Amino acid sequence: MPETTPTEQPPAYVPAAPEPRPARARLGTAAVVLGILGILFAVIPPTNGFGIFLGVVAVVLGIIGIRRKGRRAVAGTVVGAVAVILGAMLAGVYSGSSDDSATPDAAAATEVAAASPAAASEESKKAEKPKTPEKATADKPAEASGTVGQLQAAAAAKSYLDSGMGFSAASLLQQLTSSAGNGFAQADAQWAIDHSGADWNAQALAAAKGYLDSGMGFSEASLNGQLTSSAGNQFTPEQAQYAVSKAGADWNAQAVTAAEGYMSSGMGFSRASLIAQLTSSAGNQFTQPQAEYAATQVGLN
Repeated sequence: MPETTPTEQPPAYVPAAPEPRPARARLGTAAVVLGILGILFAVIPPTNGFGIFLGVVAVVLGIIGIRRKGRRAVAGTVVGAVAVILGAMLAGVYSGSSDDSATPDAAAATEVAAASPAAASEESKKAEKPKTPEKATADKPAEASGTVGQLQAAAAAKSYLDSGMGFSAASLLQQLTSSAGNGFAQADAQWAIDHSGADWNAQALAAAKGYLDSGMGFSEASLNGQLTSSAGNQFTPEQAQYAVSKAGADWNAQAVTAAEGYMSSGMGFSRASLIAQLTSSAGNQFTQPQAEYAATQVGLN
C-alpha cells in the first residue's frame, strides 16, 4: 500500500483574554456619571449644594483622567463644570428670592433711623439713663443693608460657603467676580465676603477633607501645597496648616492610595521607581517611610 503522509493540522484558535479596563477609562466614566448626577441635584433647591460638590469631584477626576489620556475624561470634565456653573447660578436665584422679600423691611428701618434732629436728640437723652433689658432690646440698631447687587452677591457667597467644598476669601472673590462664575462687580463681591461671617479655618478644613476623600492620595506636603496654591484654593499658610493638622489623615493610607493609582496606570513601576515618584518634590511628596510602606502594600517587595 502506498504510504500517506499525515497532513499538519492548523493550531486551534484560542481567543485572547480580554484586557482589563484601564484605570483612566474608569476615571473618565466616573467623571461623566458624577457630572450628570451633579446637574440633576443642582437644579433641585434642597440638594443644590450637593450638586455643586458632585460637579467639582467630576472635574477633579476628569482632569486626572485627561493627564492619563482617558477617552471620556474630557467629557467628564465638561459635564462636571456644567454642574458647578449651573448649580452656582441656580443657588443665587434660589437665595436671591428670599433676600428680595426682606429688602423693603430693611429700607423702612433705614428711613426710621434717618428721623428729624429732634428725634435724635431725644434718643441721646434716653441713652444717658440706665436701660432695662426691654429698652435695650428695643433700641438695638437695625442690621446693615446693602444695594440689590450687594445682597445678591451675599446670597451667592452664602451658597458657596454652605456647599461644603471649602472656599477661601481669595477663591470666593475670584468665583464671584469671574466671567465664568457669577460676574459680580468687584466692590459688590468684596462687600458680600466682608459681611459673610465665614470661618475660613472651617472652610480650609472642609476643602482638605474633600481632597483626602477624593481617592487621589495626598501627602501632608502636597495637601498643604494644594490648599495654598494660587491655582488651587488660595488659603493662607496659617489656614492651610490648621486644616492639615485637624483633618485626621492617615498618611500611610494616602500613600497606598496614590501607589495603587500609579500601579493601575499601565505605565509600569518597579519598587525603586514607585518610591521615587511618591517621594519626589514634583510628585506626591510623601516621606521615605510612607513611600516604602505603600510600595510593600501594593506587592513591590
